Amino acid sequence: MSDSLITKNAIAASIKELMRKKPLEKISVSDIMQNSKINRQTFYYHFKDKYDLVDWIYYNEVVSVLTQHRTFKEWDEVVLEILKTMKSEQYFYTNALSVTGQNAFQDYFFKVTKGLLEEIIDVLSQGQIDGADKEFTADFYSFGLVGIVVQWARGGMKQPPEEIVQRLMHFVNDSKYNAAARYLKEHEEEKIDTPVFKSDFD
Repeated sequence: MSDSLITKNAIAASIKELMRKKPLEKISVSDIMQNSKINRQTFYYHFKDKYDLVDWIYYNEVVSVLTQHRTFKEWDEVVLEILKTMKSEQYFYTNALSVTGQNAFQDYFFKVTKGLLEEIIDVLSQGQIDGADKEFTADFYSFGLVGIVVQWARGGMKQPPEEIVQRLMHFVNDSKYNAAARYLKEHEEEKIDTPVFKSDFD
């Protein structure tokens, strides 16, 4: 691990510790510096402000996990990993959900999830779904996924992550849009061999 990453992790740990005691809005860069025992120059060398730091945490704990899996095939495992991370850092993510505006976690999570789903839809449909339908389908799944996760987190994360993932996969597998995707898969396989559909949905 590089020195820069070690420093970033130390700063991230500092703000997480502070967010156990008070909301992000009331935490200053000076608080973070004092708690992590770093100077101002070091903080601003790595981050523009506290919101940039929070975004870095979001990216490393959520986005990086999602972007490694651009198919539906392993999304149950991916979401489970994310939920376990959120539960282990419960104070941070519960606090983060209270943030509104530009750095709201749920908005960040939705934007990333929707972007990845649009890529997956492109692959599964071989580009045959037009822009409006693709966006609508991505919105449908993203609102469902993010909404359930946010509701779980705001409710105190009482249910085990495994139970939430099971519900999410039930939602995905039983939705009309998944049925439409299966129809498209079968229709395309009549004309050409399309193994990507089979591997992603079977």
